[in-house]
Amino acid sequence: MTLERFPWLSNSIDSYKDITFPAAIIIEGERGLAKSKLGKYFAQKLICSNNQSPCSNCNSCNYFLANSHPDFCFLSAESCSSVLHSYTKAKKDSLVSNKIEGIRALNEFMALTNSVSDRRVAIIYDAHLMNISAQNALLKTLEELPENKHIFIISNKRKYFLPTIYSRSHSISIKNPDDDDLNKWILDQGYIDFSTLNFAPDTTPLEIERLIESNMAGQYLEISQNLNSFCLGEITTPDLIKFYKEINITFDEKINSIVLFLKTYMGINKNFYKSHPSITLNNKVHLDTRLVSDLIEELIEYKFQLSKVPSLNEQIGLNNFFYKIKNLFI
Repeated sequence: MTLERFPWLSNSIDSYKDITFPAAIIIEGERGLAKSKLGKYFAQKLICSNNQSPCSNCNSCNYFLANSHPDFCFLSAESCSSVLHSYTKAKKDSLVSNKIEGIRALNEFMALTNSVSDRRVAIIYDAHLMNISAQNALLKTLEELPENKHIFIISNKRKYFLPTIYSRSHSISIKNPDDDDLNKWILDQGYIDFSTLNFAPDTTPLEIERLIESNMAGQYLEISQNLNSFCLGEITTPDLIKFYKEINITFDEKINSIVLFLKTYMGINKNFYKSHPSITLNNKVHLDTRLVSDLIEELIEYKFQLSKVPSLNEQIGLNNFFYKIKNLFI
């Protein structure tokens, strides 16, 4: 396994090239930074029986790459290693990273003696979904891990876990590449018609790739331009609702797009972000940062309520939020 395609990971790889790995490592950063790839690379490095690890040729590496190594397991939000089914009577659909049953099964696995490797390794993907009970269950294992057992904790949220988990782990914080490096990476992938200007500030490399590959790269500009025109008074609320009704994204994604626009607008307004061609600041309006933040929180809460009550009316919801946005820009 090589990670040359993800140059922003090179510093983290170099940092752990010649040192003894700690028992627990938290790898955190936004979605789309290849954190899972880094965790899997480190896990294979520890499992590999070759000094030039990870070699991808030895028996240990072959078993690892086939997800059948007896000294390795993983948990994610959707599945787990088949080996974990042997350590619990819980239902298979509960053996995931956001449920305590999955963490308990992983704990049982880590407590056993190594089978064929000098080390035993586990990866918890989507660890930012763990609730407090699951974190406390994991904490008990972290407190007792010997030097030859290792757990990698992959999170899309920074500083999410209990302080006691951080105190018993090393942390790797993956940063998004700057615009110059990101534009070079986009070109290196063969996407010659795109640059960071096609996407929201802080969009991560693999999220950019996902948007391009799914033919959604133009949506950010189109949505931002329509919301920007609305804030400038160039189009009406019915015009904007009609646009949102016709665009091919889910209601959840529509709410996300409004939140992203407001955050980007405020970021440019406060000089946190560079100017963007799809967003024109209205210098005649003094935006109240607190009111914008309150509206963003309300949008996020509405999205949460939407997950519990799918029958909420889309047009009424959008009309309500567009009315509030309009008042902010008067």
